[in-house]
Amino acid sequence: MRVDILHMTPNPLKVIWTAARTCYSHLSPQELWASDPSVDDMLRIARKVFTSGHLSVVEHCSITYAVSGVSRTLLAQYSRHRIGVSLSVQSQRHVSEVSARNDGQFDYVVPPGVQENSDAARAFEDGMKMLQELYDRLCAFGIRAEDARFVLPGAAMTNFVTTVNLRSLLDLYNKRVIEPGAQWEIKALVERMVALAVEREPWLGEFIYRRS
Repeated sequence: MRVDILHMTPNPLKVIWTAARTCYSHLSPQELWASDPSVDDMLRIARKVFTSGHLSVVEHCSITYAVSGVSRTLLAQYSRHRIGVSLSVQSQRHVSEVSARNDGQFDYVVPPGVQENSDAARAFEDGMKMLQELYDRLCAFGIRAEDARFVLPGAAMTNFVTTVNLRSLLDLYNKRVIEPGAQWEIKALVERMVALAVEREPWLGEFIYRRS
């Protein structure tokens, strides 16, 4: 799995401050934005926002991530989060997985529990090879990729670009990291997404990690 930030709202703390202050100030948002608030004051407002749950103002901040080398199983789980989340996915309809184009085997993700069991790992690998052979046969019969892909497993790797607003990222973190029951792969993805955001904007850690 690889996760990178492609774009992030510049100066998100000031965006949050401006949006929050607009709700209660006689000044216009343009005037507020042109002002020079201290970091302490912006953090003070941010703390009020997160403490009060007035999170609509943090929706103005968004992050675009590039995600690669994850399973279609993860994609199915991630795509259930639709509010404030945009998604552009590598297509199995338009990207062929015939062995002549993928070095003989489509890429796939092996769950840690399978990797740790040598017999299971061998059986898993054999199954992936069989599915590649079946996919190739279907394509050789003239079946189009959009129909041949039906035999590809949830383990098949995919890539996607996703944009989330900050409120949605908090929701993802709550549901897929803090709350018990999330599967290992999507938990690792969301942990990485949040870590990258906090790396860019360290002040975010106070409002994300305090919820854990």
